Amino acid sequence: MEYIIIDSRMRNVEKNMLKYLGYRLVEIQRSNNVYAEISSHVDIFTTKIGDTLIIEKSKYEDLEFMLKNTEYNIECGREKIGLNYPEDIKYNVCILGNYAIHNFKYTDRHVLKRLKENDYELIDVEQGYTNCSIAVIDDNSVITQDKKIAEKLIANNISVLLLDYTPDIKLKNEYGNYSNMSGFIGGAIGKVDNNIIVFGDLDKIDKDNKIRNFIESRNLKIIDFKGLDVIDYGGIVEV
Repeated sequence: MEYIIIDSRMRNVEKNMLKYLGYRLVEIQRSNNVYAEISSHVDIFTTKIGDTLIIEKSKYEDLEFMLKNTEYNIECGREKIGLNYPEDIKYNVCILGNYAIHNFKYTDRHVLKRLKENDYELIDVEQGYTNCSIAVIDDNSVITQDKKIAEKLIANNISVLLLDYTPDIKLKNEYGNYSNMSGFIGGAIGKVDNNIIVFGDLDKIDKDNKIRNFIESRNLKIIDFKGLDVIDYGGIVEV
């Protein structure tokens, strides 16, 4: 059985869908090392590079134990994340085909070492929350609302849907309620096989069906949850 790493705060309806698809769930519990909204986000604590999963130091022992039966290589990062930016973005690298996208001044040293060893082409951007900001649809297609990221990716012949509005994506605070902060689209969408999973009702964030049309034009199936607000969980990682 394959595993999906998720935010422990994910709603049961979304957890049950992932189980229905045949996955065992590995839940990241909240950490006090970062602010509440991202304290159990998958893209804050993990970076997946090919068949290797690198886990932030403070979460390594727990997650490595839960993933002991996976065929993936499980490795520990060099550095712990910290409360303040940019100390919290060390593992927030977006992997897109053979590209790695991040603000590489702040990338964990072990993650950067593995990227270079595996000949990834590095695209350096100003945005540190890179994986949060980019919804990967396939190896050459993304959705983002960050114009500067979009310009960099388009220059590398990557197909980009640049949203010209701010989608209503929620984050959870320390009490489990909605935060005053806004979430990112990369953290609200995950890809599993040929399915794009939206954590909520796509219609709530999809102006003029641009997102739906972009995804479906890649022959991918959309799974969403009608009537539910869209929540940024820091995405999901399949191992």
